[in-house]
Amino acid sequence: MAQALSPDGTPVTVEGVTLSTPGLTGEVEVLPAGAPGLRMREGAADAFVAAIASAGFMEQLTIEISRPAEVASVAGLRGGGGPEITVSVPDPGRYFAQVLLYTAEDGTQSWHLPREPQGEPGRTVRATTSLTYTIPRAVQPAEAGGGPVHRGLIWAVGRKLLKVLAFPLLERGTAVVAERLATRWEAEHRPYLLRTFGPDDYTHTEGRGLDAEDWARFAQGPALLFLHGTFSRSDLAFRDLPPHRFEELYELYQGRVFAFDHPTLSADPAANAHELVARIPADRKLQVDVIAHSRGGLVGRELAQHVQGPRVRRLVMVGTPNAGTVLADSKHWGVLIDRMTNLLQFVPDNPVTDTLDAVLTVLKHLALGAVRGLDGLAAMDPAGAYLRERLNRPLPPDAGAPEVLHAITSDYDPPANSPLARVSRNGLTDLVFGRDGNDLVVPTHGVYRLDGVPGFPVPDPLLLQSHAGVDHTTYFTDPAVGERLAAWLR
Repeated sequence: MAQALSPDGTPVTVEGVTLSTPGLTGEVEVLPAGAPGLRMREGAADAFVAAIASAGFMEQLTIEISRPAEVASVAGLRGGGGPEITVSVPDPGRYFAQVLLYTAEDGTQSWHLPREPQGEPGRTVRATTSLTYTIPRAVQPAEAGGGPVHRGLIWAVGRKLLKVLAFPLLERGTAVVAERLATRWEAEHRPYLLRTFGPDDYTHTEGRGLDAEDWARFAQGPALLFLHGTFSRSDLAFRDLPPHRFEELYELYQGRVFAFDHPTLSADPAANAHELVARIPADRKLQVDVIAHSRGGLVGRELAQHVQGPRVRRLVMVGTPNAGTVLADSKHWGVLIDRMTNLLQFVPDNPVTDTLDAVLTVLKHLALGAVRGLDGLAAMDPAGAYLRERLNRPLPPDAGAPEVLHAITSDYDPPANSPLARVSRNGLTDLVFGRDGNDLVVPTHGVYRLDGVPGFPVPDPLLLQSHAGVDHTTYFTDPAVGERLAAWLR
């Protein structure tokens, strides 16, 4: 049964959950996992439920705050209180870790960790019976017309929805090692695979591994290699290329087209490139052109500059963080997972299940305070050792390089007054990137500008302006991108 909130900050307890909501009125109800009608009330997509389960999370409860309204002043409360409310929920126990997903009234989402430390069994023993979270108090108006026309992860428009989730710290009776969470998950869900990539299967999850007949064909002329980015796979990264454009490229290379699925969180681009070369038969000397999205461009540069493998003739980098992205700094990993979650929430047709479970793997690292074990993510840190000391340092005379570099980048602005604009920008200043243009994940100019690095700045990049509406996940939906790929590779 719903209970009224106390805007003076007096704690309210409902079904074992305690809320202090200074400056906020409304009603709160606590719904256990699996409560009748819960999915309908919260508007949870089937893909969201599947992704949560796939990542090993279980739902504990959902807190719904209906009719929320901020009050300017309340007797006994100065200035309407602070900007946050506090929520205390039952601790799932020492063999579980807990997180909270907050969905605001306008559908924007953010992940929250408890104030209390969590760790692996035997290392951290929690002495409390509850965990406490701080949640934004601000009431966000829903979009005009009752909400967006597409369905994202959860759509409890007009209400605050707090979903409490937990994941186990024991597997088959053995304590998990926090630093190896990403390694283990990627070994199962993002294994290495050099795969076929043709008009009939480039959007398919399962690609056939390459055989001797394929390698013999690839050695007969230049081949085209596709390299995906973080949180992704080949079919997810390039599925938005229109079929007619993909067929054009496929015919241009006479069927010599393949892709490389690889882990992006636990292994850095150098490790990816070495593994790619190790999977090519030693007696096959290949020439390749590369289309790379996001972090895949760093793998492409590794192939060209540092690894003795196929000769890279042309490298097309689409949204590649050549100068890094501050979201890869461990201090901003929380912002990164929130941003990726909101892209899944607001950008139509994103692959929710396949991407969210990768995002949740990073969330597990954060929940347990495990910074190590995410070498692939840290490799994109602008101030990190990988970019500074390896990929972006001056090349030695005997180092290789692509014969031709191309770049595609975007300066994306979410539609004015949209929820996505609110969570990514603060007025005219982006909360993470400052005033630099970006595609919500990678700085615009960092794709093609580097100081003192051979081949940079990349000449004649395709720069998609804000009116094109292209963010980091939607490059291949834009016709100009397909046209430029065909022109460069033709």
